[in-house]
Amino acid sequence: MKKYIFIICMSFASIVACNEEDFSSKEYYKYVLYLLSKEDYNVFSDVYPFDDGNQSTGYFSVGCGGSLANPEEITVYLEADTVLLDAYNRANHDIDTSRYALIMPEDKYTVETMQVTVPTGNTDQYVKVAVRVLPDGLSPDSTYFIPLAIKNVSKYEVNTEKYNMLFRVVVENRFAGMLKDTYYSMKGNTLDVNGEILAGSGIAATKLARPLSKNSVRVFAGVGPVKADFGVDPVLSRPTLDELRKYGIVLTVKDDNRVSITPYGTIQVEQVDGEGLNIYSEERDNMVDDKVSKYFYLRYRYRTLNKPATETEAAVYNSWTYVRETVKRLDE
Repeated sequence: MKKYIFIICMSFASIVACNEEDFSSKEYYKYVLYLLSKEDYNVFSDVYPFDDGNQSTGYFSVGCGGSLANPEEITVYLEADTVLLDAYNRANHDIDTSRYALIMPEDKYTVETMQVTVPTGNTDQYVKVAVRVLPDGLSPDSTYFIPLAIKNVSKYEVNTEKYNMLFRVVVENRFAGMLKDTYYSMKGNTLDVNGEILAGSGIAATKLARPLSKNSVRVFAGVGPVKADFGVDPVLSRPTLDELRKYGIVLTVKDDNRVSITPYGTIQVEQVDGEGLNIYSEERDNMVDDKVSKYFYLRYRYRTLNKPATETEAAVYNSWTYVRETVKRLDE
């Protein structure tokens, strides 16, 4: 009896083994081509550091779905997309066209190729495409996209929900970035004309910093316009272009960490140098760990435009404000 049971079990095992699938050698999914994106409206962002007027290189990816590497070479033909940017702007900014994202100027970037080859047996199941960008000269207040789409492919299918993409160009330097807003906390005092601290003159503000070049950022002078903390609601409290022109100053860090303070728009500003003043410093917080805090130590005077010049009258400025500030980066 035991002999018969053994034979039956062996026969059943043989039948099961014959019906098992070899998942390592058979494709169970379609080969579908797509453009990799990570955010709503198929946005994919890459960061471009300033490099003394030179181009920086970033990448986007053309993907090929499937459980196995593609058995044949595939050619993917790209083109400029005409759909996503309009949808993105309307959904995020409605009729406020001043905040609309822009198409990257053609003279500021180069896409390595618009005809991408996915080689046979590509185990990565994607191909990276280089995008070279010249960050210098891009507006620190604009969002830039390179809209791309798959026009057609030599074989297989295209993912109808991921066939297009908004490739966002994000710039940064060592002092500020734009993938995530960079804020500095400022504490200081207003001074009299002789540089003495005025009674009850303490000032404090959160400064939004924007990268302008490899070694310069733009912030507001003093406390800037009187409004909500810029870190509370990054949309409603974001400064207007008029405010930026009126209060914006540029901090340029030289090789020796000395800081030059210059106007961004209509403001007039004059720095007051001295020992430990108008410098950039990276300081270790303690001897236990390696955490470093980043500071600007500033002293300057500024005045804002009250009335623009006309053909017959000179510009009228408000009175000088004298300040001394310690400005500390918040996101690190």
